[in-house]
Amino acid sequence: MDNSELCKLNNLMKKILVISELYYPEQNATGYFLTGIAEGLAKNGFDISVLCGQPTYNNRGVRSKKEEIRHGVKIKRCLATTFDSKNIIGRLINFFTISLSIASHAIFKIKKSDKVLVVTNPPLLPYLIRLICFFKRAKFYLLVHDVYPDVFVPLGLIKKSSFIFKLLSKLNTWLFQSSYRIIVLGRDMRDLIRGKCRNLDHKKIKIIPNWADINKISLINKEGCKFVKKYQLEDQFVVQYSGNHGRTHDLISLVKAAEILKDEGDIKFIFFGSGSGKKELLRYVANKDLNSIIFEDYVDYSDLNYALNTSDLFIISFKEGMAGISVPSRIYNLMAAEKPILAAVDSNSEVAQIIHEERIGRCVGPGSPSILAEQILYFKNNLSESRAIARRARITAEKKYSVSVIQEKYRLLFAEN
Repeated sequence: MDNSELCKLNNLMKKILVISELYYPEQNATGYFLTGIAEGLAKNGFDISVLCGQPTYNNRGVRSKKEEIRHGVKIKRCLATTFDSKNIIGRLINFFTISLSIASHAIFKIKKSDKVLVVTNPPLLPYLIRLICFFKRAKFYLLVHDVYPDVFVPLGLIKKSSFIFKLLSKLNTWLFQSSYRIIVLGRDMRDLIRGKCRNLDHKKIKIIPNWADINKISLINKEGCKFVKKYQLEDQFVVQYSGNHGRTHDLISLVKAAEILKDEGDIKFIFFGSGSGKKELLRYVANKDLNSIIFEDYVDYSDLNYALNTSDLFIISFKEGMAGISVPSRIYNLMAAEKPILAAVDSNSEVAQIIHEERIGRCVGPGSPSILAEQILYFKNNLSESRAIARRARITAEKKYSVSVIQEKYRLLFAEN
C-alpha cells in the first residue's frame, strides 16, 4: 500500500459530521461554502456526513431529497419551517425549528471521537451541538461566520453596556473556550475573539478564509454580458455592489454617493442581490428620482460571471464597527473577476488589510458618501491604473484564494489527531 492509499485509509477512519442550517442546493454564501468544504473533505478521503435543512434563502421553495449521497457526502435534511427569511419573525421561527430539529437528529448521529463541524448561524445551533458533543465525547469544531452578540451592536439593537450583551458574551466565551478548534475567516475576526476570551488557547484558532471560484469567475468582455445589453451600459462606467443588502451593510452611503454624481452622465450604479435593507434603498431612490441606479435580484450562479463582469468597479460597504464581526466572502470572487475594489470599511478589517497588502483597490471609512464619490471618479478617470490594480486582484485570487488552496487548509486541519 503506497502513501496516498494509506492517507486515504487513515482519513476514512476519521468520521466528520458537518452541521449547517444551509447546504446544497441553497446558493447563498453559507450553503455554498459549507457544501464546498464538505465535498472537498470527501474528495480527500474523509468519511463525511451532513445534517442540514431545506433551502430557506435564495432557493426557498425547492424541496430536496430527505437523504442522498452527493459527491461522496451523505446528506440528511431535517424537517423544519421554511418561512421567508426576509421576514424577521419568519426567520426567527426558522432559526428555532431548524436548530431543534438538527439537534434532535445529532443526538443519535454523533458518536464518540467523531469530529463535528458546525457554523455559527443560526446562533442557537452551536450551543446545542456543543452540549451533545460534550456528552458524546466528540470533537467540536466551530466555524465562525458571524460573531455574536457583537453583530447586533452596529445595528443598534443592543448596547455593549447592556445586561443582555454581557450575558450573551459570557455564553459565547464558553462556546469558544470549550471548542476543540475555532475556524475564523480573517485576522480581524481572530483578534476580536482573542480580545473577548482572554484565557483562550490561541493555538485553537485557525484562519481559513473563503475562496474565489477562479474556474468559473474570470474577466470577460463587458459588452458581451447580458446585463450590459439589458440596461444599455456599453458606454457607461458601471459601479457595482453585489451580495446581501443586509442591515450591517452601509448601502445608503453608496446611494448618496450616486446622488452626488447624478450629473455625471456616464456613471451608472447597479445593485445585485436582496436582503432586509433593500426596501429602504428602493424608497430613497424613488424619492430622489435617481435614474443612475439599477436594482437586480440575486442572479443564478450560472449567471454570476456575467453579472460581475457588468461593472468597471466593485464596492464593498459595511457599517462602522463591523471589523472582526463578519468577513464578506464576496471579496474573493470580485478579485477573480479582475476588477478594482473600493471598500468603505473599518481600517483594521480583513478586507482593508487584503486591499492594502495586495494593492487591489482603495479603502475609505464607513458612512462617507462624499469620499466614496471622489474615489469613484478617481477610478473612472484613471483607467490604466485601474487595469493594473485589477490584474493584481486576479493574480492574488489564483495564488492565495482558489478552491484548491482553501480545501487543502481544511484537509490539513481535519487530518490532525
